[in-house]
Amino acid sequence: MAENDNDGDLLNDEQSAGAGQQAEGPAPKRGRPPKAKEVSEQVTYRPGPEGPASIKWRGHTFHANVPKTITSAEHIEAARLNRFFKVGDFGAADAVPSRDEVPLPKTSDQYRAHVVAWMPKMSSAAEMDAKWMSEEPLRLACGVGSDDLEWLQSLMAPKHAELRKAAMAG
Repeated sequence: MAENDNDGDLLNDEQSAGAGQQAEGPAPKRGRPPKAKEVSEQVTYRPGPEGPASIKWRGHTFHANVPKTITSAEHIEAARLNRFFKVGDFGAADAVPSRDEVPLPKTSDQYRAHVVAWMPKMSSAAEMDAKWMSEEPLRLACGVGSDDLEWLQSLMAPKHAELRKAAMAG
């Protein structure tokens, strides 16, 4: 290739310097590469009726219908392509398929997903308490154990407190 004769062709440093020669001009800066634009999205695992209440995917633990902030563009794009995930805002309408489509749970994992699905629909602490009490026979039939109850209570307590606070304020 001819030397740069200002004919409008742009050459990169390797091309203009030739093989094994250093390009003229300032040495490239060493150190950290430029920071990539940070991304952040809410990603929510949406299991099917028979899906587990929680899963580990791409190094993250997801609980059914509970949004999680993800900052990896690669993981966000993979979630967009996976039918069991929703990327973006997640509301109660996204969490709960119609009652006709979802059979009652049969296992403790399915029961966990069941509670996570109905919890966002509760409009008062009293409604939440009544729902929980009415499902005691279902919990027994599903074999819900103390570890399941502890996990469910850790999710339900903040929602219950939020509903109580809203009732006192309103």
